[in-house]
Amino acid sequence: ESLQPENTTADSTQMIPVVEAIASPLMSAVGRGVTNAWNDPSNLAYLLLQSCKIGRISQDDEEIYVERSGLEQRIDDHVREESPSSYLVVVGPRGGGKTTAVKKMLMGRGKVVYVTLEGEVETIQANLRINLRIPSDKPFKVKDAFKAFEGLHGVDKPVLVVEIDSNVSPETVRKQSQELKILCADAKVAHGILILSDANAAFKLNTDPGRQEMLWIDDFDENEMNSLLDKFGILPKDDPDSAALRRRLWNEVGANAQDLVKMAKKARKAAGEAGARAAAGSAAERGVVERYIEEKQQDAFYGVHNLLTTIPIDKDTRLRLPNERWSLLSLTAALDRTPGGVKIKDTGVLPLNLSIAVKPTGCGALTYNGEGKRFQFYSKAHQHAARRWLKRRRIRHVSFLIRLLVLCLV
Repeated sequence: ESLQPENTTADSTQMIPVVEAIASPLMSAVGRGVTNAWNDPSNLAYLLLQSCKIGRISQDDEEIYVERSGLEQRIDDHVREESPSSYLVVVGPRGGGKTTAVKKMLMGRGKVVYVTLEGEVETIQANLRINLRIPSDKPFKVKDAFKAFEGLHGVDKPVLVVEIDSNVSPETVRKQSQELKILCADAKVAHGILILSDANAAFKLNTDPGRQEMLWIDDFDENEMNSLLDKFGILPKDDPDSAALRRRLWNEVGANAQDLVKMAKKARKAAGEAGARAAAGSAAERGVVERYIEEKQQDAFYGVHNLLTTIPIDKDTRLRLPNERWSLLSLTAALDRTPGGVKIKDTGVLPLNLSIAVKPTGCGALTYNGEGKRFQFYSKAHQHAARRWLKRRRIRHVSFLIRLLVLCLV
């Protein structure tokens, strides 16, 4: 149906001639139990569309989806380029809505191949070979399969979306970026979009700014957060207490898309269980939100504390890195003075150093914005937590100096 001419309806009986030509031999091959479709690039193109479809966002997600016009326009502009010269790297905080934004933007597009890389599968080609069930002893070239798309419906190039799991190695990420560079920037057979699982994964990429276009997808802004809460029907703006709690939520925690949706669902459920009385429902909603704020603040403080007190160990060399702790302490203090972000050129910390420090502790207090080339707090909760932690540290130091001075005088 995705290959239907624009002036026809999505009727499976009205397949375009090209698809009819490749469907028959393909189906007969599958019927024999051993497919030889890889021998014909046109068959491979059809197989790619059928086996590697990009999933639609769920109906529930569709109903609560918050438009982010600036980001969606960037994605649309990229896939409409006639001759792609780069691939798009979508990066941002975990749970910020990266995958949902990409899927939403590409849902109406026909030729989209979606690949998820995780575990031990290290390359796009290896992943597609598994999905298409091509034997290891048979020749298979991804570039030939994507070239075959040129003969299918329309002249637009296919879009290759690659999403990388957070547990893959830096070497795997580098291999993916190299493959996308060859397919999209060099051979120009597809528009490439690389979705990284978390913001600190950007350091793993090959340094190739001429062929990479970075797109940073951050948490919701205040208007987007309010739009989502309105869609759920919680914390109504016309109620003074609820409106005040909205402002507190934004100022003290921020608005991570994934976390906010989970919290909003709990609040709506709590309001429903409270009964028919409006006052009871509103109180139940506010109780869920207040507990959410407290939990996020507590988690953020532990995250900051772990980051600034744990001496990181390089998992490759097993060397302790005490100097990195002091660099991160200086960076955190600089961010406390400039919450909007600190440019990488103004710090002594590199993204690689940050990743080495952050990953072993499981802490996401700080992150690196690959598009803006700056460090920033992971959330407003981490910003406030860092401020409290640094204040306590200064108090401890002053107290120690006072005790030391008293001892000297005695």
